Amino acid sequence: MHYAISDKHLQQVFDEGILPRSVRPKRCKAEGCIETKHFHRHGSYPRKSVYRTGIGWMSTIHIQRFRCARCYTTFSIILPTHYKWQRADHATQQSVVFSKPLLQHLLADFSERTLYRWKQKWRIWAEQSHAVILQWLLRLNPGLSLDASAFVSSNPLRYIQFLLDQFSQNTYSPIKVTSVAKYGGWSVPTIPQCLTVSLPMSPMISSGRGMRASESYDSR
Repeated sequence: MHYAISDKHLQQVFDEGILPRSVRPKRCKAEGCIETKHFHRHGSYPRKSVYRTGIGWMSTIHIQRFRCARCYTTFSIILPTHYKWQRADHATQQSVVFSKPLLQHLLADFSERTLYRWKQKWRIWAEQSHAVILQWLLRLNPGLSLDASAFVSSNPLRYIQFLLDQFSQNTYSPIKVTSVAKYGGWSVPTIPQCLTVSLPMSPMISSGRGMRASESYDSR
């Protein structure tokens, strides 16, 4: 289960190698289960081959597992910087996606095919999540300018960057916002509570709970 945690807690994970005890799931992973409070820690397992920009390969990260007290489903919390099978963090992939030539220093750790695959993957995901992301950003800034050049509009990630550049307080990347849309722990037709990780200035997304798209669209 991909799940967002605060930047402070995320840093603790990287420093200590384990999820802080104060961090718990906001809902059960099992479809149809309504549990939102009672989850028990259920061990952890080491995550191998995790790469982080500025540090390189990390070998001390453990993925925390939880068990739902209602339906007994067991699930893991995946860090918001990585996915189940993803080795490199967002910052690394972001640098590759927005660079025209290949980043030669990364070829020591990743194949040329992998770097090209990142570019293709993120472009497809950004295109698939375009409508949801646009709704989020327009909700936060109704005066957002959508009129970009043909060059910017031709690439969904460049276009998201164009939109984010209009938020003076925003420091997050189009890949981070795209990842929240795709892996936020909620299905794409919903607004994930973990959008706070990407766009913290909005009261709508600081409530710590998800909203159905129909509810949030009406309020926009």
